[in-house]
Amino acid sequence: MKLKNKIMLLTSVLVIFILLAVDLSVYFSFIKIATQNEMNSLQNKAEQMIEKIGPTSLMNNEGEQQLRMYLTDDSTIRIINSKSELVAELYNEERMVLPQAQFSERKTALLSEDSERKIIIVRVPIVENAKVIGTFEMIQGMEGLDKSIDILIIILLLTSGGAVLLSFLGGALLAKTIIKPISNSINTMREIESSLSFKKIPLTTHSNDEINQMSETFNRMISRLEGSFIKQQQFVSDASHELNTTLTIVEGYANMLRRWGMKDESIQREAIESIYEESKRMRKMTEQLLLLASSEHDSKLKLETFNLVECCTESASLLSKLHRRAIMIQTNGDDPTIAADYLKIKQLILILLDNALKYSKERIELTITLMSTEIEIRVKDLGIGIPWESLDLIFERFYRVDHARQRATGGTGLGLPIAKTIVMEHNGKIIAESEEGVGTEMIIRLPRNNIKRRKKT
Repeated sequence: MKLKNKIMLLTSVLVIFILLAVDLSVYFSFIKIATQNEMNSLQNKAEQMIEKIGPTSLMNNEGEQQLRMYLTDDSTIRIINSKSELVAELYNEERMVLPQAQFSERKTALLSEDSERKIIIVRVPIVENAKVIGTFEMIQGMEGLDKSIDILIIILLLTSGGAVLLSFLGGALLAKTIIKPISNSINTMREIESSLSFKKIPLTTHSNDEINQMSETFNRMISRLEGSFIKQQQFVSDASHELNTTLTIVEGYANMLRRWGMKDESIQREAIESIYEESKRMRKMTEQLLLLASSEHDSKLKLETFNLVECCTESASLLSKLHRRAIMIQTNGDDPTIAADYLKIKQLILILLDNALKYSKERIELTITLMSTEIEIRVKDLGIGIPWESLDLIFERFYRVDHARQRATGGTGLGLPIAKTIVMEHNGKIIAESEEGVGTEMIIRLPRNNIKRRKKT
C-alpha cells in the first residue's frame, strides 16, 4: 500500500474511532440527563397538585377535574392509601399496563421497562398533620423522549458522516502535501541513478519541518559527494599528468641514450642522472599518494605522550645536516609534552621544514609556543613567498604556485595536503601567512591532549 493511501486510511480510521467515542458519550449522556430532568419535572408536578388540591380531597377522590389538567396522552395518575389500595386512577386514553400500586412514605423516582415500553414512575407521599396518609403516584411514558433520541441519532449520524467525509478529504490533502516533497526526492534519486549525475532536490517551501530538513540534508550530502567526485577526478587527472610527465622525461632520455649515449659519455651521464632523478621523484610521489590515501581511509592514531620540543629538534637537526642549512629553534613555555601520534607529528615537522628549505636560501625559524591547552608551532622562511590568491589553494593536492619551480625543487605538490591531513586528524588547525618577496610562515595549533578529544568523538 502506498504511503498516501496509508495516511488517508489511518486518518479516516482515527476520526471514525474518535467520532464513535464522542457519539456514544453524547448519546448516553443525553439519555441520562433527559431522563433525570423528566423525573424531576414529574416530581414537581406531583408536589404542586398535592399542594393545590389538598391531602384530604385527594384521599376522598375529589378534585378529579383539576388532576386531569395535568394529564398528558401517555401519563397516568394514581392515588394510593396507606394499605397500598387504589383510591383513584386517572388516564386520558387507554389504560397502561402498570406495576402493582405501592404505598411509599418517601419520594421515589424510577424507570420501569417491559417488553412493550419504558415508563417513569414518580411517588410522592401525601402528608397531613405530619402523618403520611397516602401516596401520589404519577406515571409518564417515554415516547416523547424516544422521539428526541431518534432525532439525536439521526443528527449524530449525519454530522459524523460529514466529519468522516471531511476527514477523508483532509487526509487526502494532507497526504498530498506530505508526499509531494517525498515524490520529488524519489524522482531526483531516480534521475541521479539513471543519469549518474549529481542533482539536488528542489525545495518548494521555507519551512523547517522534518521533510524539508531531510531534503536539505540530502542536498548537502549531494554537494559534498559532488565536491568529492570533482576532487577525485582532479586528483586522478593531476596524478596521471604527473606520472605521464615523469614517464615522458624518462622515455625521452632513454631514447636519447639509445641513439647517442653509447658514443657520447656526457649524454650518457646526463640521461642516466635525469632518469635516476625522475625515478626517485616518481617513487616519492607514489609513496605520498599511498600515504595520503591511507590517512583518509584509516585515520586511527597511535596516541602517546612525548616531548614535542625534542621531536622538533631531532627533525630540524636531521634536515639541517642533510641540507647544510641553519634552522633556528625557539621555545616559549615550560611543559613540552603532548598526547599525539609521534611518527605523524614528526612527519608534519619534516614536511614543513623541508618546504621552507626548498623555497628559501635564508635562515629558517622554528618557534614552539607551549600553552596550557594547546601548542603552537611556527615555521618561517625568508624566501620568495606565495601570492595571496594562492594561499587558500596550497593545501590542495598537486596545486603549484609555479609548476617550473616545483619541478626544479623536486616537489610533488602533495606535501602540504599530507600536512593538513595530519593536523586535521589531531583536531588542530593549520594556517599559511605569506607575502611575495618577504617570506612564508606556516602556523600549526595542536591540542595538548588528543586522547580525551578522540574519546569524545
